[in-house]
This record gives sequence, structure tokens and C-alpha cells, in this order.
Amino acid sequence: MIWLLVLSLLIVAVFSYLLFAPFYLEINSLNGFYGIRFHRVAFAKLILIDNSFKIDLYVAGWRKQFDLFTKPSKRKQKETPIQSERKKKPFKISFGRVKAVIKSFKIHKCYLDIDTGNVQLNGILYPGFYWLGKYTNKPITVNFFDKNEIILEIENNIARIIRAIIFQLLISKKQKSWTT
Repeated sequence: MIWLLVLSLLIVAVFSYLLFAPFYLEINSLNGFYGIRFHRVAFAKLILIDNSFKIDLYVAGWRKQFDLFTKPSKRKQKETPIQSERKKKPFKISFGRVKAVIKSFKIHKCYLDIDTGNVQLNGILYPGFYWLGKYTNKPITVNFFDKNEIILEIENNIARIIRAIIFQLLISKKQKSWTT
């Protein structure tokens, strides 16, 4: 009986960790890291080597590189009669759901200093970027020195995404009931 309790507590602990552990979307042009990091357990890094995009995937000690431009060999599976009868309904993604999920992200680091290479375009973009930097209280600037630096770290976890989707669904149902 104790082993069943220990096993169930272990399953709950792993599920809670996966639910509440943060994942990070990172862009850092200074050290060349463009990818997704799941706490300290896993990461996926985008690499540009010899004009091909590769994804370096690391999960708990296991490492694999995938080339995005090579086509994997696909095996054709025969469709069973049960699968052919069941057609899946397309999943509808509304603008409200996307907006709710985007609002659940937290920005930890944001530093943007770009140069388009066109002095006139930089002059046109400068007031907008200045206003955006003042509005967000983050260093977002346009420079005229041919220097591009981007450091962006955004954090979220699965629990916040699920909460945002559930609240958005409840709000949309409440609004529909008010209008009818």
C-alpha cells in the first residue's frame, strides 16, 4: 500500500513540475543563442551552418541535431476503415485565445538596438522606437552605427497558458449569454 502512495506522489510531483516549471523563449544576438529552453531540463537551439538551418535538441542528456532543409523519408501507412470513417474536426483558434495566451507571457529581458542600413528609414523609425522604448520602459532604439543587437528573454509556463485559455473561454461564453 505504501508503494502505491509513493508512486502516486511521484506521479503528482512530476506532473506538477511539468505544469509549473518555466520555459523561456530566448533571442540573444551577442552570444548567438536563438531558441527555447525548458527550465534546466531541455532546450532547442536554432543554428545556421553552411546555409542550412539546423535545430540542436537537448533533452536530459540526450542530444540530436535536425536539418530543417532535408526531407525525411515518409512511410505511407494504409488507412484503416475506422480511421477513414472518423474525420477530425478542425481546431478553431480565435483571436481572443491567441491574445490571452500572448498576455500570459512575461518579458524578463528586452534590449533592442538595430540599424536597417538605410539612413532615411532609420530616421523614420527613430521616433516610433523612441516612443515604444518610453512606453515599455525597455531599451528599444534605432542606431546609425551599423550595429544590430537583440537580447530578448520571455518566460511562461504551461499552467499560465491553460489558465489564460480557460478564462478566455469562460469570458467568451459569458459574453455570448449576455447577447442572446
